[in-house]
Amino acid sequence: MFINQPHTINLPNGFSFDMMPVSKGRFMMGSEEYDDEKPIHPVAFDYNFLMGRFPVTQALWEAVWPGRNPSGFQGANRPVESVSWYDAAVFCNQLSLLCGKEPVYFQDAAFQQPFGQTPEGFVLPEPDQTFEVFRNPNARGFRLPTEAEWEYAARGGNASLPFTFAGGNVLDELGWYDENSHGETHAVGLKLPNTLGLYDMSGNVWEWCEDQWHDDYEDAPRDGSAWLGREQGVPRIFRGGGGDDAAKYCRVAAGLIWATGGDHSCGFRLVLTSPLPAGIQ
Repeated sequence: MFINQPHTINLPNGFSFDMMPVSKGRFMMGSEEYDDEKPIHPVAFDYNFLMGRFPVTQALWEAVWPGRNPSGFQGANRPVESVSWYDAAVFCNQLSLLCGKEPVYFQDAAFQQPFGQTPEGFVLPEPDQTFEVFRNPNARGFRLPTEAEWEYAARGGNASLPFTFAGGNVLDELGWYDENSHGETHAVGLKLPNTLGLYDMSGNVWEWCEDQWHDDYEDAPRDGSAWLGREQGVPRIFRGGGGDDAAKYCRVAAGLIWATGGDHSCGFRLVLTSPLPAGIQ
């Protein structure tokens, strides 16, 4: 049973989707199982945020970009996949402007040119290209979660429980992975949520985060911010495991890298750092 009530986001075309409140707090990030998950370290959030109840679905993707669905496994309620990190950043910018919010990702360090925006509108980048992308930390539009935000939310936020997966210890009840997915993605929301009401955080599709890859958590930020600072083009983190993956990759502490490209197992989940709506704590 989850403890949150969803906050609905309405698009101008009448499409809507839900985001769940994640309250500020602290947790212990990482694990002792693998070197790249060490050391376990405290992370404290002094802000609330909203996170997508589900990974971005193909229906939401097409509500923003009709007829431009890249997914290999088609279905309105399945997660969008085959999405690169750059695709996800452009989508966030386009969605932000559709909803009257500030874009977060830019092509320049002065935050003048939103990433992906051209005189003809927003354009998805060509595959196998790399770009310099700058995040405006003061912008309040839609964005990807930081790795710390992702793990904090997957563990249950400030009421984090010592579960192996997002919502419990029995993955068959919580997500789609190599032993139950039959090699394809599935509609979101068919498995159990975690205590924050977040679905499909373990399995189904990997989810892009903002952070660049580091070999371990030595010197990682302790405030929930993205760990950046390396040269542009360093691979980004994704989290959560996919339908083709073994259970160990679907653990809340597990992350992998991909060179900002996307295959059939790469999707993403939205975050808003705007203050939570009145009445939600």
